[in-house]
Amino acid sequence: MVSARIKKFLTILILLIIHLITHVRSFETPFQVPLSELQTGPKKVGIIGAGAGGSSAAYFLANSFRNTSIPVSITVYEKESVVGGRTNSIIFERNNTKYVVEMGASIFVEINYHLINASKKFGLELISFTDGYPEAKTAVWDGTQFVFEETSNTFWDIVKLFWKYGWTPIKIQRIIKAIIDRFLKGYDLTEPFYNIDSELERLHLVLEKQYTGQYYFSELKNINQLYLQHLVEPMTRVNYAQNLGEIHAMGTFISLAPQVNKIVCVRGGNHQIFENFIKHSEADLKLSTKVSNVTKIINDEGNIKYEIVTKDGSVDTFDAVILAAPIQFTEIRFINVNVQMKEIPYIKLHVTLIAGRLNPEYFGRNSSDEVPQAILTTNSGKTDFLSLAARVKLENGEILYKIFSQHSMSDELLDRIFTDRSSIYRKVWNSYPRLLPNQEFPRVELDDNFFYVNSYEPLISTMETECVSSNNIVKMLSQRWINVEKVKAEL
Repeated sequence: MVSARIKKFLTILILLIIHLITHVRSFETPFQVPLSELQTGPKKVGIIGAGAGGSSAAYFLANSFRNTSIPVSITVYEKESVVGGRTNSIIFERNNTKYVVEMGASIFVEINYHLINASKKFGLELISFTDGYPEAKTAVWDGTQFVFEETSNTFWDIVKLFWKYGWTPIKIQRIIKAIIDRFLKGYDLTEPFYNIDSELERLHLVLEKQYTGQYYFSELKNINQLYLQHLVEPMTRVNYAQNLGEIHAMGTFISLAPQVNKIVCVRGGNHQIFENFIKHSEADLKLSTKVSNVTKIINDEGNIKYEIVTKDGSVDTFDAVILAAPIQFTEIRFINVNVQMKEIPYIKLHVTLIAGRLNPEYFGRNSSDEVPQAILTTNSGKTDFLSLAARVKLENGEILYKIFSQHSMSDELLDRIFTDRSSIYRKVWNSYPRLLPNQEFPRVELDDNFFYVNSYEPLISTMETECVSSNNIVKMLSQRWINVEKVKAEL
């Protein structure tokens, strides 16, 4: 005679096995729900980092569990004094007029589902990225001359494109749209992905990760080489500070997305999206709080917890942890946590903000009016910067410029580029990973219920894809916790 207790145990076991089998996908590693997950009580989640990934993770978590029987408590740790991470903006003030200038992630495009929807929901005003200096014309500089230059006549610009590059511009746009369409299908999929390679297979984007942009476009797509040099590579340089022979094709496509989508930003700074994510999640936000230790603890019943210790000595314990910052820069000591991975190389980007007037002689022009105000560069080996762009015209006639470069812009160099300058601000930061072909991606779940948002970054590093990655992690947790709660309810 089987006891009632044994019957109940067998019923739970059978339901869990059936549940696991029905959720397995051939291209994914299925999640595993230990019996310890059947514990009762609220779930506590600790999130390390309040940038795009961490703030959106808090928001998605709160929304996913809001109408369930599982209460979730969320704590967000941020070592800086502000929310936003690499969406860093500063206030430039002149004559009592304040200008918000993005020093980090500056733009997104209209197909960025999470950022666009959040902006609308939170009542944030989206503006064109060129609103600060709408009359700026774009040109491409090779260090000695402008190899391409916009005019005030759009029709004439189109004629010049086709005269110089044939039908390549149309061919490129078709390829970009086709790749973007494949990527966008990921938003419609309800099943989470458990590693980045399986997601690429699911979206049919494997080739785009395997080859450099140079090989992909020139050898696989037979794109005009001159067009790649003049109008494709300058985009990978301004967006990711990487040349076409270094960056994988997927990174190239992300750089080219603005060619087929409107570029926007939030008036007053993109960081407002992420501040609102935190606000609407009702998470316990701990600013200026550096995490020093994360320890995995397993009790006698097999329950897994994570203890987070901060530099100021505070201690808290969580059922799950979401790391939303590049792990190699966190300086966190991980104890009994499996975080082994290959270190991802990051670009050290120099951003220089200057109020002044350009020197026309440096650009081979006779007057400053003849110098384009948005300048991209080719990989000629003769250029002193990656890009130079006018952000706003000041009341005294000076223009506020932002320069991206791979090295520090010395005063001597700036004296050659500008005839005069009244102020300068410099920032150096680890901006984004090197998007290398065939790079090994970190695991999404580094350890049991310990997740890594930035596992997605070596594939695509944008504000939107940080949200995509955090949303995927929340799907994993929701599937894991909510479905187990349903099993319990059926008993």
